[in-house]
This record gives sequence, C-alpha cells and structure tokens, in this order.
Amino acid sequence: MTVVMITEVPGADAAFAEGMRQAGVVDALPAARGFHGHWSGAAGSGYRVIELWDSREDCQAFADGNIAPNLPPGGELPPMEFFELNFEIKPAP
Repeated sequence: MTVVMITEVPGADAAFAEGMRQAGVVDALPAARGFHGHWSGAAGSGYRVIELWDSREDCQAFADGNIAPNLPPGGELPPMEFFELNFEIKPAP
C-alpha cells in the first residue's frame, strides 16, 4: 500500500539539501523504484522531508543506497515515520 514518509534532519538547512543535490541524490530520486513525490523545506529544528512511496521498503532501499552514503562522516539516517495513504486528492485540471 502507498505510504507517506516524514522525516526531519535536525540542525540541517537548505545548504544540506543543496549538498544532497550536488551529490546526485536529488537527480536519482525521480527514477527510484516506487517513488511518487517529494516535498521539503526548512523547519523549526531542521530540514523536513515528506515523500510518497509505493512501500516503506522502496523508501528504505533508496535511503540506504543513495542518502546514507552521502551523509557527512559519522552521520546517520534520521528516523523516518511512515503512514499508509488513504486519499490523494489533486487539484482539478
């Protein structure tokens, strides 16, 4: 079932996101298995990411294979919260 993933990278900002873009992570995301969408921005205590995936496993595989190797030395993936999607409502064309 389709899932929404929410995570926050404590202390990170737009420069962190730019670093992920420069590392190729952002460019790899659209072709990732099970990926549907990404929304992110600076939040009160860090950088918040919200994504839509076919499954938790697809999201975790992308994070392990693309994000984790590009974190600063000693950095770890932040905890990801998942919930199953009941509705996706898009604006009318």
